Amino acid sequence: MNPMGDPDGTAIGVESRPVAGSAVDLPESPLELVRLADAALAKAASAPLSAVTEDGLLETARISERLRRRQVGFDAQLLTEVNDRGAHEREGFVRLSTWLSHGLRLGRSEARRRYGQAQKIAKLTGMTGQTLPPALPATAAAVTAGDIGHQHVAVIMAVMRELPHSLPAEVKESAEADLAGMAAQLAPGELSRAGRRLVELLDPDGRLTDETDRQRVRSLFIGIQDRQTMTDLTGRLTPVVRAKFELLLANWAVAGMNNPDDPQAERLFGSVEDVADTDEARERLTRARQRDHRSIAQRNHDAFEAFLDYVIGHGGLGKPKRIPGQLVITASLAEIKAGCGTALTATGSLVPIGDLVTLAAHLDPSLVVFADHTRDVLYQGRAKRSATLAQRLALFARDRGCSAPDCDAPLVASQMHHLPDWAKGGATDIDKLTPADGRHNRAVGDRAGQWETAYRRRGPDAGRVVWRLRCRDGTLSRPRINDTHHPDDLARRASSVKRLRQHRGEADPDPPDCPTDHPRTCAGPAEAGADSAGADNVRPAGEQPSPTETRICNRLGYTTL
Repeated sequence: MNPMGDPDGTAIGVESRPVAGSAVDLPESPLELVRLADAALAKAASAPLSAVTEDGLLETARISERLRRRQVGFDAQLLTEVNDRGAHEREGFVRLSTWLSHGLRLGRSEARRRYGQAQKIAKLTGMTGQTLPPALPATAAAVTAGDIGHQHVAVIMAVMRELPHSLPAEVKESAEADLAGMAAQLAPGELSRAGRRLVELLDPDGRLTDETDRQRVRSLFIGIQDRQTMTDLTGRLTPVVRAKFELLLANWAVAGMNNPDDPQAERLFGSVEDVADTDEARERLTRARQRDHRSIAQRNHDAFEAFLDYVIGHGGLGKPKRIPGQLVITASLAEIKAGCGTALTATGSLVPIGDLVTLAAHLDPSLVVFADHTRDVLYQGRAKRSATLAQRLALFARDRGCSAPDCDAPLVASQMHHLPDWAKGGATDIDKLTPADGRHNRAVGDRAGQWETAYRRRGPDAGRVVWRLRCRDGTLSRPRINDTHHPDDLARRASSVKRLRQHRGEADPDPPDCPTDHPRTCAGPAEAGADSAGADNVRPAGEQPSPTETRICNRLGYTTL
């Protein structure tokens, strides 16, 4: 009998009885337990709550919250086990973070949070195989008991990072236990305030904080671009870096200096100390200050930009042998002609086409030619293993970043992967190279769980690299193309394929990407080698673009898909 339902798989209700530890007859398998919990929650979701008393509703809410909090601890241990055994690689994910963000569709920020908390509240495995206690044992116990949730864990982790490293280990352990105890009684915001008070009590005058603590928490983050392509810059600067940055702002962010609103002929660039000590120069600075209506924050921003221009213009990045040594941007001809849309930099940032014109005035342009309506670079070859700068530029224009499925690594974080491998006779030619970040580059091989790479030679995706996972039975999975860096191609392909199937009166014929036992299918050799062709750019005569297609065109800067 299926513990979750009748023999044909239909879920049934679990017998109502009090939960009393060992008095409940439960399976031992974690898989069967989570299946049972899934069935119970599905049943509870459809159960009417109108017949439950007010006290019963409150008790139900408390139990539900306890379940949610206990799930945090179970997830942490589960992710640790998946990571230790490399189980995510069976589905083609080289990194656990990629499996979390793409395989489980959590997104990068949530995947990062769960992995970081798992490192603190899960039992880890040592180098010799022994089981190690959690880094935050009291916190882990409180999570397992259902007393605290992931927000409490995040606060405790933040407070523990603030403790000076010179504190004795037993003091830190006592502080962590106190925080876990308070977390069971306080909301996360209240716990944060209590944590700050605890740090003040342990280091009232700040004497225990030294250079090691400051270096440990130093940081600088470039946030995600918003809909306006603007980015938040956050971080914690050491006192020395702050002093240097303030010196820069004191000289470069002075009113009248580095004002982008000034006419080019009147713009004062650089440090105010460089303004000549003459009556004419002082008068020019006075006029510039009178024209300057920027806020302090805007002047700081413009000073930082001017300083970056100075560093780049004076060779501060070194000789550009690789793409990270220079600013490289790719954009479609249609977007440039239209004067709208966005271009992509080699570091993965978006730049409005309007700003691209300004940047182009200070850059050396490089032209890469593709075959009509494809990403097939016409040719560029080399006899050495290392790709040239020109080849890297061409690959950036074509692939924009790592070509492995679901990978969002930009080109500056990628290596040049040979197809076939250099050791097997692969040539350093443009049609035998593709960007791949280090982990995906090393994941290509002949063993099960590794990838095979090949160029697609025909169809609308000609010139793109397909990745196929080697399955345990020796077959290859269906070919996959990374559209992470090509949202325009993804939108165009989805729209045109849908139109073609509707025109033919067909249902979606694609088999799922996975067999019944795991989400990434391994197809037979015939299917694995099949190429899709002819689906793109097909529109029945007289058919007008759909509203969705029109919105996509407007978002991407296209006239038509």
